[in-house]
Amino acid sequence: MNTTYSVAKKIVIFERKFRIDAMVVLLDLDGTLINTASTKYKEYKDGVRQISIEDVPVFAGAREFVATLTNQGHKVYIISDSYPSYVKTISENIFHLEYLALSDKPNTSKTLKFLSDKGVNVNNDDIILVGDSSLDIHLGRKLRCKTIYLQLYNQNSEEFDDNDGIDERTTLKYGPTYFAKNYNTALEIVNFPLRHLLAIEGAALGLDTCNAVRFWNYKAPDHIVAIRCLARQENGACDKMSQAKIYYQIDNPERTAETLDILAKGASSYLAGLLQYSQHYKWDIFTYIPDKTTTTPPNKMKGIFNLIETTIPKGDIFSWSDNIRTSLRQEKNYHDRSQYIDQNLKINSSNLVSGKNIIVIDDQLTTGATAFAIRKKLKENGANNILFITLFYMILEVKDDKICPKCGKPLSIKVNRRNGNKFYSCQPERYGGDGCGYIENID
Repeated sequence: MNTTYSVAKKIVIFERKFRIDAMVVLLDLDGTLINTASTKYKEYKDGVRQISIEDVPVFAGAREFVATLTNQGHKVYIISDSYPSYVKTISENIFHLEYLALSDKPNTSKTLKFLSDKGVNVNNDDIILVGDSSLDIHLGRKLRCKTIYLQLYNQNSEEFDDNDGIDERTTLKYGPTYFAKNYNTALEIVNFPLRHLLAIEGAALGLDTCNAVRFWNYKAPDHIVAIRCLARQENGACDKMSQAKIYYQIDNPERTAETLDILAKGASSYLAGLLQYSQHYKWDIFTYIPDKTTTTPPNKMKGIFNLIETTIPKGDIFSWSDNIRTSLRQEKNYHDRSQYIDQNLKINSSNLVSGKNIIVIDDQLTTGATAFAIRKKLKENGANNILFITLFYMILEVKDDKICPKCGKPLSIKVNRRNGNKFYSCQPERYGGDGCGYIENID
């Protein structure tokens, strides 16, 4: 792989080869098309008071966004959890769109019936949901359609209605397929969805993409710290682009060269894009969290790290204590995980990191304890800018609507860690559930 490729050239290729002719676009209303997340609009959204068209605070560019989608041939509908008369007034008079007032979002049965009544093939992969909250992403995942997290708000600017589910970290943890901070980016995603995939999710399809989840950022006057994730490890219902199947192969002693190549290609593509688009930062060292002597397969992360191609100098900075006998995965909460890292992972020499800009890669982000503990260690030893990358991040579980035919309890979607195949499980007590143990394979 040539990591000096031109990202711009790749984008041109994507535009020619992967443009989508028409999508079914489901748009949230409040916070996505109109600026009504503030608590002062709650009575209108709840149907207590009637809002006049003149008083609706439409986001700049929202009308043009909807008009462009429609003119390009996409089928566009509004899906909102606000009061029906409120949704009707705004949808019909401002955006001229058909709508579904879904007071109990995420209700998939009502959404599917609405789409079916409109003649939409609900099994069609060309459905995408655009929203600003965890409720929107939750609904999209239950529908198994692609989702765009559209973040137009400065969340520190005013008080929000808690019922709207506007919380960046929670929404990220629900695992949207795509991310946009403006309508232009959202429009690009609708028209060219493949080129906007996360780096490893793109690599799984044979594509070079350099996108990552911006999980956390900190910018001080003299340094930055950031956490980025290259793919989603789904838990439960999700769109087809997520890659838990590949994640579970990382720990598999029989993992294939193809799996390693996908992981390395995704990381290499992200780093190449990082260097091209962030030329004002000079990265001095690219390193990884090493494997313990008890890790299976041996050199699990080192094997992937060695395959990643980058012009950034590679180095071994960290090592585990010799007498360590337990696993980080045995520590179940943030505090215990942080303490585990602090006590057992060491920096080989402060001279390796003092004054340096450092990129660290690891396999998974769950609680974030490892990332923040590494940040603390590096800063204590004089590191400057720090970028912590994970191949995957674990997203929150979204249960399917499918019911166990034996006991009537909701089924969960699980993944066979050996082969990556998904199955329905009525999770029994011995595996942390309260079900009967019924299992059904998913085709």
